[in-house]
Amino acid sequence: MNTKKVKAVIFDMDGTLIDTEKYYRMFWPKALAHFGYEMTDEQALTMRSLGQPYAPQHLKEMFHDPDLDYIAIRNYRKQIMGEYLEKNGIEIKKGAIELLDYLKAQGIHRAIATATDQLRTEQYLKQLGLYDYFDKIICATMVEHGKPSPDIYQYACRQLELSPEECIAVEDSPNGVCSAYDAGCNVVMVPDQTEPDEALREKLAAMVDSLNEIIKLFKKFPGLTKEDEEQQLRKIIGITQDNLEHAKADIRKINEDLADLLEVYDAKDKEGLALWNNATARLKEDERELVRYEKARKKPYFGRIDFRDPKAKSDEAYYIGRVGITDGNSDPVVLDWRAPIASVYYESNMGPCRYTVSSEGTFEIDLKRKRTYEIENDRLKDFFDSDVVANDELLTKYLAKNKKAVLGEIIATIQKEQNLIIRRSPKTNIIVQGVAGSGKTTVAMHRISYILYNYKDDFRPEDFYIIGSNRILLNYITSVLPELDVYGIRQMTMEQLFIRLLYEDWDETKYFYHSIDKTDVKNSIKGSLAWFLDLEKFCQKYEDQSVAKEDIYMEKTGNLLLSREQIERYLKSNPKVSMQSKMLMLNEILYAKYENEVSGKSVTFPPKEKKILDKKYASYFGDGKWRESVFDFYREFLFSQREAGKEADVPENSFDVYDLAALAYIYKRIKETDPVREASHVVIDEAQDFGMMAYKCLHYCLYGCTYTIMGDTSQNIHFEYGLNDWDELKKLILTGTFDAFGLLRKSYRNTVEISEFANEILLHGDFSIYPVEPIIRHGNPVQTVACPDENKLLADTVTTIKKWQRDGYETIAVICRDEAEAERVAEKLKKYVKIVETDLEKAEFGDGVMVLPVSYTKGLEFDAVILFDPTQEKYPSDNGHVKLLYVAATRALHELVVLYQGKMTGILADKVPEGKHMKEFAAETLTKAAEFEKVQHTIKEIEQQRRVEGAKDMAEREYIGPKRIVIEPRRKENETEQTIPNVIAKRDAGQTRNSAAVKQYQEPERTKMSMPAGQKEEIIISPYEFGAIPDNEILRVKGHSRNNVSIKWIKKTKSYVELSSMYGLLRITPITPEVIRVSFVKGVTEKISDTAWKGKADTVFPWSAQESKTVVEIATEKVTVRIAKNNGAVCFYNEKKQLLLAEKAEEPRLQEGACNWTFFDWEKFEHLKAKGLLATDFMDVTAKAKYISYGGKRLRMPLVLSEKGYGIAVASKGTVLFCGIRTFGPYIMAEGIQSDYYFISEKNREKMVGIYQKTLTLQPKF
Repeated sequence: MNTKKVKAVIFDMDGTLIDTEKYYRMFWPKALAHFGYEMTDEQALTMRSLGQPYAPQHLKEMFHDPDLDYIAIRNYRKQIMGEYLEKNGIEIKKGAIELLDYLKAQGIHRAIATATDQLRTEQYLKQLGLYDYFDKIICATMVEHGKPSPDIYQYACRQLELSPEECIAVEDSPNGVCSAYDAGCNVVMVPDQTEPDEALREKLAAMVDSLNEIIKLFKKFPGLTKEDEEQQLRKIIGITQDNLEHAKADIRKINEDLADLLEVYDAKDKEGLALWNNATARLKEDERELVRYEKARKKPYFGRIDFRDPKAKSDEAYYIGRVGITDGNSDPVVLDWRAPIASVYYESNMGPCRYTVSSEGTFEIDLKRKRTYEIENDRLKDFFDSDVVANDELLTKYLAKNKKAVLGEIIATIQKEQNLIIRRSPKTNIIVQGVAGSGKTTVAMHRISYILYNYKDDFRPEDFYIIGSNRILLNYITSVLPELDVYGIRQMTMEQLFIRLLYEDWDETKYFYHSIDKTDVKNSIKGSLAWFLDLEKFCQKYEDQSVAKEDIYMEKTGNLLLSREQIERYLKSNPKVSMQSKMLMLNEILYAKYENEVSGKSVTFPPKEKKILDKKYASYFGDGKWRESVFDFYREFLFSQREAGKEADVPENSFDVYDLAALAYIYKRIKETDPVREASHVVIDEAQDFGMMAYKCLHYCLYGCTYTIMGDTSQNIHFEYGLNDWDELKKLILTGTFDAFGLLRKSYRNTVEISEFANEILLHGDFSIYPVEPIIRHGNPVQTVACPDENKLLADTVTTIKKWQRDGYETIAVICRDEAEAERVAEKLKKYVKIVETDLEKAEFGDGVMVLPVSYTKGLEFDAVILFDPTQEKYPSDNGHVKLLYVAATRALHELVVLYQGKMTGILADKVPEGKHMKEFAAETLTKAAEFEKVQHTIKEIEQQRRVEGAKDMAEREYIGPKRIVIEPRRKENETEQTIPNVIAKRDAGQTRNSAAVKQYQEPERTKMSMPAGQKEEIIISPYEFGAIPDNEILRVKGHSRNNVSIKWIKKTKSYVELSSMYGLLRITPITPEVIRVSFVKGVTEKISDTAWKGKADTVFPWSAQESKTVVEIATEKVTVRIAKNNGAVCFYNEKKQLLLAEKAEEPRLQEGACNWTFFDWEKFEHLKAKGLLATDFMDVTAKAKYISYGGKRLRMPLVLSEKGYGIAVASKGTVLFCGIRTFGPYIMAEGIQSDYYFISEKNREKMVGIYQKTLTLQPKF
C-alpha cells in the first residue's frame, strides 16, 4: 500500500470507531431468545456488519426456519439495545480522536460506511462529538446490497469522487473486510471481537491493534542513502533543539514561580511551604529532563532497525538512542535504547525474531536491517549495516579511544550476551561470571537503568541496593548512573549493608568496622559456609532452650489448649521468622484458644483470677522483648567455636565483614519483631570477594528479594575465604524456574599484548578458570623495567606518567600492594605530578593520576597503568597473589608498565612450564530465557481466550443489563435438576511471590442446587471453604513496599470522588447513606472497573465532598469518610463523628500480582465476626486468621462485622483471607485485578445483614 496516493479514509462505525459491536453480540441472542431461538456466541459473531439482504437469509438458514420474522426480531433487538445504550452510554474506540485529528490536519478526507441506519448513525456520531469530522456518511440503506457486498464502499468512493485505490477502508469484522476488499480499497483491519484467519489476512494491506497506529502508515519511511540519512539527522537535530529550548523555558518559568512564592508568602506559612515543595519537586524533575535533552542533542541516535510487522503487513523503521525523542505531536522519532523493541537491535539476527513487553507478551517481527551510525559534532561521519551490533571494525575503533570517550559509546556497543543479562526480568535471580574486561560493572548499571524504565510499577530507585567491594568503585558507579538516567539508588559496601541491618543496635560512636586481612588464615575461617552452619545451629539450640515446649492445659477444666506437637510444628514451619516473632505468634494462638475456652462455657472465673489468667496467656511464651545483646550473644558463639577447636579473634568494638554478617543474622534470627522490607532487588559487584558466610546471612536477612550477582572467580583476591567457584552460591540463589547463570567470556578492555601478559600470570596458578575470548586490538608491548634503587623507581614512575599525559591519556593508575604502600608512594609522587585524592574513602574515580592498592582497583579500568614494585616479598608465588597480580594487570586499557627494584616476584619473572594449560570450568553462554512475564500464545489460542472473556463479560452484564427472557423447554417428568460443576482453583506458580495466598488445596465438594433452566449460576472460584484455617507460611506479606500513596490529584463527579497517587487510583463511591464503596487499582493510568456488584447509587441522595490542605472528606447522613492526603489512608466515622475504622497510615494497601491487601488498624480487643452461609452463622475472627470466602459456593461477598457498629463486605470472586493477627497484619487479602470493599455503618447486626442482603449481593436469597 502506497500511502502517498491515499486521499481518503473510510471508516466502518460499529466496533471500529465506537465500541458497540460487543452489544450486538450480546443483544442478538437476547432478541432471538425472546422469540424462542437459541443463538450461541459463535453464531452471534457471524452477524457482525451483515447488511440487507444477507442478514435475514443468514438467520433463516442458521435456524432452518424459512418463516423466521427477521423484521420483528431486529426491531426488538434495536429496542432493548437502545434502552441499554441510553442508560449506559457509548464509548469511543481508543485512538479514534487522535487519528481523525491527524487526517484532518493532513487534508485527507474522512467518510463513514456503516450497516447502521442513517438516523441512528447521525445520533451516535453527534452524541459522541464525531459528526463534524466526516465529509460523507454512507449507510447500508443507501445501497441495494449491504456488507459483505462491495456496494457500500463503491458508493462511498463515488461520493468522494475518488478511485478505490485512493482510499483506505478501516474495518473490524470479516464481513466488512470482504466488502471493502472486493470494492478495491486498501483495507486496514483493527480486530475487535475476532482475529482474522489466514484467508482474510491475505486481503489486508495492514492490521493494527488500535486506530492511532494507522498514523504510522502515513509516516514517511526514512531513506537508505547517505544523503537521506544526513537529511534525517538534520530533521531530528532540529526536533531535539526545540525540545531543549522548551525544557529550558519550563525551568525558567518554575524559577520565576519560586521567586514569586518568596515574595508572597512568609517562610513559616504552611500553604506557601506546600507550594514551594511542589515547585521544587517539579524543578528537580524538569532539570533531569533537561539533562536527557542535552544528551539527545549531543548525539541523537546511534542505531536503526528496519522491520516488517507480519500482523500489520507494513514496513517500519526506528532510530535508537541514549534517550527517547518525540516531536511536537508526541510521536516518537527516536526510541530509548531501553524500549522493549530495541532489544532486537542488540541481540537478533536478520529475519524473523521476537521481543517481549513486560506483562503484555511476546511479539514477532521480520527484521530487515540493523544500522549503526558514527555521529560527531552534528555530522554523520559514517554508518554500517551489520547483522551484529558494532562489528569488529567499529568496536575496535571505539575501544581504541580513551576511557572517558569509551564510556560515552557503551550504549551503542552493547553486545548480544551483555544485552541478554541487562534485559532479563528483575523478578528472577541471575549470577554472571564475567572475565576481566567483559563489562560486568557496566552491564549491572545498564541493567538497573533498564529495569527502572520498563518496570516502573514494580521497582523504584529506593528498591535497589548496589553492593560493591570498596568506596572508590561505588563512587565510580555513583558518577555514571545519572548518565544512564538513574537517580537515588542506594550504594554501600557489604560491611555498611550489614551495619544497616543491625538498626538501633549499632552505635557508630561505640562500634567500628575494619577490613579483614587477606593473609589472616586464623580469621578467614569466618567466611566459610561451615562457619555459617555452626552459627545457624547455635541459634537453633538457643531457640530450643528459650521457647517452652510442653502441653498447656486450661485451669479448672483441664482441657488441652496447645500441645507440644503443635508448638513444635509451628516453630518448624516458620524457619524465616525470628525467635521473638515466633514467641509472640504463639502467644496470639494460645490466647485465642484460651478465649474460646472461656467464652460461653459453663466454667467461670472470678474477675481477679480472670485478669491473672488473661495476663498469663497473653504473654505465656514471653513479652516480646529480648533483653540480651546481639554483641554478647555473638561473643558467646565465638567462645563456643573456640571450645570446638575453631578459634577466631573475639572482637571488642571493631568488626570485620563476617563479624557484621553474623551480628545481622543474629538480630534477624533472634531479636527482630517488626520486619522492615529493605530492598526488592540487590546488585552485587565483585561478588567473588565475599565468602559464603556473607551470602547465607544476606539471603536470610533480605528474604524475598531478587539478586543480580556479578563476579569473576579468577579475580578472587581473598583466596582463603572468597569464592573460587560458583557452586555453593548457585545452590543458594538460583532456586527458581527462571533463575539463571550467565557467562561473559569476551574481554573488551585490554589490548592483545596486555591480555597475553595477564594470561601468563594466571598460568602460574593452580586453579580452574573460565575461558577468555579477547577482542583483537593491538597496542604497545608491556614494558618491564628494573630500577637500581628507590629514587630511580620514583623517577621512572614520574617520567612514564608525564609521557602518558602528553599522549592524551586521561585516567592513569599507579597500583601498589596495599594501602600503606599506596599512601607512602602518593606522598612522594605529589611533589612532581598532581595526584587525585589520597584518602581512599573519599577518592572518586575520574581524570588524573590515582595511586591505589590492588584491592581498590576492582571493577575499575584506566587508560594506562603502572604496576609499582611487584617484588617477591610483596607477591609470594601462591594462588592468592597470582589472582592479585592478574587483577592489577587487567586494569589497563592501552598501556601497562611494570617498574620494580630488587627481586621481581616469580609470578612475573619465572617462565611458565612449557605446555601448561589452566583447567577450565565448563559453562554455556546465557541464552534468551523462556519469558518470565507472559506465555506466548498462537492467534487461535488468543481468539479462543477472547471468546471465553467475552462470554464472561456477557454473563456479568446480565446482572446489570436488560433481563434476559428465556422460553423454558418442558422438562420431562422426574428429570434431574441441573448441578453446578465443581471448581478447581488453578494458579500459575510463577506469577508472583506474593500470590502464596492462593495456593492449591483440595477442590471443594460438588454443590447441588436447584435453579431454573437456562439461568446461569456463578460460583466463587476459590479452593477454600468458609472458615478454613490458612497455613502460617502464607500469612506474612512478603515484605511491605514503601509505595508513594500520597494524594496528588482529586476529581469529584456526581457519583464518586477519585483520588490519584503515584501508586494508583482510589475511588470513594457513596452507595446509600449507610454504605460506602472503596475501590483501588494500581497504576497511574489504570481505571476502576465495574464488578458484578453495585458500582454506584441507584437513587439520588445528598452527600458532600470537601477538601482541606491535609484531608479529603466525603460525608453522607450516616457516614463520614476522611482520606489523609499524605498517605491515602481511609478513615470511617459514624454520624456522631466517632471513629469506627481506619486503614493503617503507614501502609493502607498493597497490590501485587492478582492479590490485594488492605491493612486495617483494628483495636486490639475489638470483637470481629465473619458472616457465614446461614442466617445465624457468625464466625469469630478476633485475632485470628481465617478464609472468609465461600469457595465453590454461589457468588456473594464475604462480610466482616464489628461490635463497634460497622461491617466490611469484600467484592471478590476469588479467595478472601482475613488476618487479624498483629504479627502478620492485620489485613484483608482478596484476589482480583483491583481492590474493592464496601463499608456499612449500622449498629444493629440484623439491620446490617439486611442492608448487605438487599444492597450488596447478587441475589437477595441466602
